[in-house]
Amino acid sequence: MRTFPATATAGDEDAKRVPSGIARASAAAAHDLITRRAQRMRHRSRGAWLAVIGAAFAMAAAGAHADSIKIGGTGTGLGTMKLLAQAFKLARPDAQLIITPSLGSTGAIRAVLAGAVDIGVSARPVTPEESSKGASAQAYAKTPFVIATGAKNPSAGLTLHQLAQMYSGQITHWPDGSMIRLVIRPDTDADTILMKTFSAEMNTAITAAHARKGLRMAETDQDNADALEQLPGSLGATTLTLISTEKRAIKPLALDGVSPTLQSLTAGRYRYARTLYLITGRNPSPLAKDFVAFVRSSAGQAILTTGENLAVQE
Repeated sequence: MRTFPATATAGDEDAKRVPSGIARASAAAAHDLITRRAQRMRHRSRGAWLAVIGAAFAMAAAGAHADSIKIGGTGTGLGTMKLLAQAFKLARPDAQLIITPSLGSTGAIRAVLAGAVDIGVSARPVTPEESSKGASAQAYAKTPFVIATGAKNPSAGLTLHQLAQMYSGQITHWPDGSMIRLVIRPDTDADTILMKTFSAEMNTAITAAHARKGLRMAETDQDNADALEQLPGSLGATTLTLISTEKRAIKPLALDGVSPTLQSLTAGRYRYARTLYLITGRNPSPLAKDFVAFVRSSAGQAILTTGENLAVQE
């Protein structure tokens, strides 16, 4: 399974190695602990898995470098965060920016509130309860939310009605005769909730899909991308920024004749988008404030565009 680099640094091209001098031993030990425990927790509940990650990073917090920040959250935004961190370090080479494994949106907000990460990346805004506890959210980007399949699938697009029929099980094969292998997300996942808003028919179809037996359930954005890449005839949802920044062998499909590009989203022709937020606590560190300011700068916005994101200024 593909794993996402835990540490971002300028010029880092080795996704399996943490460069020397980037993180102290405590952070490295926490990452090892996360990896071992996450493997054991993979088949348990998402809440328990997130609790393990939060606890492991909390253990490392006391030993973190004074001029360092940890950034973590929804997997769909981690590739762009790595690009931003690499560019930020060109101006601040002494700063340590650690990108954690995927925490999910709710996990990111909880981790910020617990002090386990300095900046969270979320696919939803904070709730009133989370806000009352000190979490704040700033929208920083929108990216096309795409229906996708493996790169080798010859299909180029679907209608929304066909998509609903595929999720409900009324259509079980692609036009070339190959079987559709549906990849679904948990019922409470932000992607599932967004897809239900596509239409009343899609809402009903997704409910039906969750009642079907034998479908592939992907707990995280990276698990979801792995399944879309590897399963012959796969069908599911992801984001254009994840496909681009992680260089995934995944094909975005046109929906109702409109390709899910950044240009069509900007022009208003493509209607489906994921809004991404930066989450901070009551008293973010100076370095965390500087990184948020960099994301919102012209240089940061250029990087967002490179990663198939439309910059948002609140």
